[in-house]
Amino acid sequence: MYWPSAQYYFWLLLHATPSKKAKHVILIGLDGWGAYSVPKADIPTIKQLMSDGAYTLEKRSTLPSSSAINWASMFMGAGPELHGYTQWGSKTPELPSRVLNEHGIFPTVFQLLRDAQPKAEIGCLYEWDGIKYLVDTLALSHHAKAPDYNKYPEALYNMAETYIKEKHPTLLAVCFDNPDHVGHQAGHDTPEYYAKLKELDTYVNRIV
Repeated sequence: MYWPSAQYYFWLLLHATPSKKAKHVILIGLDGWGAYSVPKADIPTIKQLMSDGAYTLEKRSTLPSSSAINWASMFMGAGPELHGYTQWGSKTPELPSRVLNEHGIFPTVFQLLRDAQPKAEIGCLYEWDGIKYLVDTLALSHHAKAPDYNKYPEALYNMAETYIKEKHPTLLAVCFDNPDHVGHQAGHDTPEYYAKLKELDTYVNRIV
């Protein structure tokens, strides 16, 4: 599904000050987040990160605008014409990938870091099971799916907190499955949608 003028995924890069080289990078993904909502959303932590860093609200989704295609495009730095994932729940490419790494998957940021720093702690934590097919798990030190967030809404945050404190990862992706589901169920630009964004901002704050 494509949402006009919406940024399908919004990534936050938590980094050191510009004069320093970051030792740890955390990528936080909020699935289904429309850029239109940012001015109206009660998300003080995210807005502070935007103010302190760099951001855009004009980046378009990779088309077709659905989950596996866009997650893959971000992790792989390429569109579906190159990586080959073309469907919402793609587990393997529907089109032959233009390039394959030694693990038989289109190169990802995780594998590129692994090549550069073989001993680096690299992780990926997620709520949607489809993520594991897109991140090159053989390049990761750790990956895990959170329990059902409808029953355990803070589970992914808790997993991230524990992993960060115990392992001090060089690179970690934390992939939330909302506000996507709220957008599908209650609608975009609804009170429920903004309530979910406010909740997610508290998790971002605690990760920071």
